[in-house]
Amino acid sequence: MFQLRSATALAFLVCGAAFAQPGGHRMGMPPGGFGGPGDFAMVRPEFGLAGKVVTGAPYSAQAVTQFTQTLADGNHIQKTTTASVVRDSSGRTRTERSVGAIGPLAGSGSASKAVFINDPVAGMGYMLDASSHTARQMPAMMNRHRPVSNQGAGAGSSAQSTAGAESARASKWQRKMANVKTDDLGTQVIDGLSVQGKRLTRTVPAAQAGSDRDIEVVTETWTSPDLQMVVMSKTSDPRFGDSVYKLTNISRAEPDPALFAVPSDYQVQQGRPGAPAQ
Repeated sequence: MFQLRSATALAFLVCGAAFAQPGGHRMGMPPGGFGGPGDFAMVRPEFGLAGKVVTGAPYSAQAVTQFTQTLADGNHIQKTTTASVVRDSSGRTRTERSVGAIGPLAGSGSASKAVFINDPVAGMGYMLDASSHTARQMPAMMNRHRPVSNQGAGAGSSAQSTAGAESARASKWQRKMANVKTDDLGTQVIDGLSVQGKRLTRTVPAAQAGSDRDIEVVTETWTSPDLQMVVMSKTSDPRFGDSVYKLTNISRAEPDPALFAVPSDYQVQQGRPGAPAQ
């Protein structure tokens, strides 16, 4: 029972990342973006997701992430995860990966396959559980910064509230970027795709990091304008280690529509994992 609950909780964490997070790293956070090193550092949010709905650019690929941490005694910890990522011309996406051998599940032999379908056409997202043949349904991830309707009695206050939230996020982002240096790395070709490179170097003040000297976190990102996707990224953080994320075996063919449908023998339930079935 504990293992099942752990797998469900982990799947929910990955699901939340898949539906809510943009591709790439969050500056100042360890590789993986969950706020701490360790087991969950490998649960990355950018598996095939660009943070917005992209249409007219179908593809399929394998996403490989390698995380390396060097311990004080010189020993190295290295973990590699892979995921299958797919997108069709309508902007529907499917991400499939194994989530076994993490945290309490390590050494238990338990493994779970996490499958996430985001369907902006239908306005729905699904997390498929192959072990129970269930599909958790939730709102699809849609494009951000959608215009606010001016219709309705509460439109004025709603628009003001949204504008205030956007302003607060912009101010927070500006504070984060105050210690960030950006370098243009030009263009290169990766797996047949022309990609544009950018290096972000963020300086974490010694007082903030609790260290003797300032710490530099360097993230190098290579993005395909055609796919509007991160094709490769590298992050080096002295506190947590190095990570490399890369799309491989990229195909530009239109994927099978069946990949974005809930199997007919699955029971569709509402809400996040762990919530009572509706």
